[in-house]
Amino acid sequence: MKHTAMKLIAAAVLASSLLSACRPVQAPAAPTEAAAEIPVVTLKVTETGLEAPAEIPSGIVAVTVEGGDPENQPMLARLNEGVTVEQLTEALASPNPLAALALVSLLGGSNASVDGPVIHELRAGDYVAMLFADDGPPQLLPVTAGKPSGAPPPAADVQVSLVDFNFMMPDQIAAGRHVWQIENTGEQWHEMAIVQLNEGKTVEDLVAWVNSSGPGGPGEPPPYAEGAFWHPMGAGQRAWVTWNIPAGEYTVICILPDVAGDMRPHVAHGMVRTLVVK
Repeated sequence: MKHTAMKLIAAAVLASSLLSACRPVQAPAAPTEAAAEIPVVTLKVTETGLEAPAEIPSGIVAVTVEGGDPENQPMLARLNEGVTVEQLTEALASPNPLAALALVSLLGGSNASVDGPVIHELRAGDYVAMLFADDGPPQLLPVTAGKPSGAPPPAADVQVSLVDFNFMMPDQIAAGRHVWQIENTGEQWHEMAIVQLNEGKTVEDLVAWVNSSGPGGPGEPPPYAEGAFWHPMGAGQRAWVTWNIPAGEYTVICILPDVAGDMRPHVAHGMVRTLVVK
């Protein structure tokens, strides 16, 4: 499986790429009613490379992708205060690309299982559109978020807070289409994978797999079937995604490394829980 923007985060590239399809949402055929007033920012991949608007609205905005490899799509990230695209380029080319993580705030995003556009709440300021090729340096384009869109946020019926280290969310939801509000209220980055354990496997088996073979490593295949996935999100970010998750029992997990501590996966610190969809 090809790596997308996760190349920005070194070891976590392997983790996220095997835990999900790792593809940002595609532009929907028709906007949903909730997103009708929300402006759409489109990142395009053409034969000549990445295209992105130089200026976009801040506030409530949908970010979609057109063209390119479904498993290697561009993404939008916020540059931290005072950071330039040139500095980010140098960090990504350094022997320790994990250093680039300190220069940006990741917005999160979803895989192809979404039902409608992914909506972000963008603060005004400098962003970068990024596309990572299989070979060669990444393509980085500066993007500025300026005047607020004025659009209202979607009405969410499932709310999730990503904290250090837990998921603050319902234990049970009804099957079917829901608008999820996902917010990182912790101090570290987090992701959210919603997976179904294989028959006979337990949460303990999943945690043991992450701590031993783990995503991208040698050994046993993952003890789960892929489900909905929310890409790594930086502290303070908020977004909305619409998922239609079938009935069943799911495990929710974050396996990003503890970059502010012992570098163990967040699941090793207890960031795992069960979700029942009925």
